[in-house]
Amino acid sequence: MLKTLRPIHLLVLLLLAITPLFFVGGPSAVALPVIRYGWNLGHSLFFFLAIGLYCRFRPITGWQQVSLVLVSILAVSLIIELIQTQVGREFSSQDMLRNLVGTTLALFWRARTHLHPSLSSFAALLLVLDLVGFAWTAHTDWRIQRQGPLIEDFERADALPYWQGPIEQSQDWVIEGRYSGQAALRAGPSSGVSLAPTLTDWRGYTHLALQVHNPSDRQQMLTIRINDRAHETSAQAYTDRYNQSFELSPGWNPIIVPLAQVQSAPAGRAMAMDQIYRLGLFFAQLDQPLRLTLDDIRLSSD
Repeated sequence: MLKTLRPIHLLVLLLLAITPLFFVGGPSAVALPVIRYGWNLGHSLFFFLAIGLYCRFRPITGWQQVSLVLVSILAVSLIIELIQTQVGREFSSQDMLRNLVGTTLALFWRARTHLHPSLSSFAALLLVLDLVGFAWTAHTDWRIQRQGPLIEDFERADALPYWQGPIEQSQDWVIEGRYSGQAALRAGPSSGVSLAPTLTDWRGYTHLALQVHNPSDRQQMLTIRINDRAHETSAQAYTDRYNQSFELSPGWNPIIVPLAQVQSAPAGRAMAMDQIYRLGLFFAQLDQPLRLTLDDIRLSSD
């Protein structure tokens, strides 16, 4: 039977098979950013193929039809995103824009005489920027996962993309190299920063080591949190991750975390040391603003 199917029929079947993936399936929330980015690029490809197929059967003969197609795709995109919020996904205006980019490029392919040149040029520019973003994300993921045993030394221009919290490169206090990471933390019940995803595979190492600078003139208690992907996608119970507090004296403090303790920290299971996802550092009940500085975060086998 497949021998009798024309390429156009196979394309129709492919689009029908892909359509449910707008609502079910796809990479998990803890997949590497490049995987999630690549998946989302599929929006542009899907609508490019779908609208190209539509134009094959219903040729575009005027700018009014071009406008109708674009408005219809905008409405369909809005409906898709609203439905996705009901099935555990987030509303994404960027994905809506990707749908319109794919649609516009398909119209340029099938009906360019009825499409304003500036519209197709703008869509092409957005696609190029999206592909550049994908390449940059792929490079960042590759760097983070290949630079072990180093986790972060803040020396590179792209050192901060996966850090969450008010952290920036700084030269105020540095233990090694030219830069450190400095977080301007506010007073509150929980103030800190985290790196997610971090270097994934911690197997073969015995310790996590980092340098932490306490700028205040009194001791502070810093809590380090480490968890794997299984914890990140669960209810995130406190007893299912590593949490340990360390006393910081004024000035620089070397912190050493035995990875045997990290592996055995979750109650009732062993942490997956080849699936580490988040490294967090925070203060509980910080009573005044604090500039926390981090440097030379790495694994060791000493």
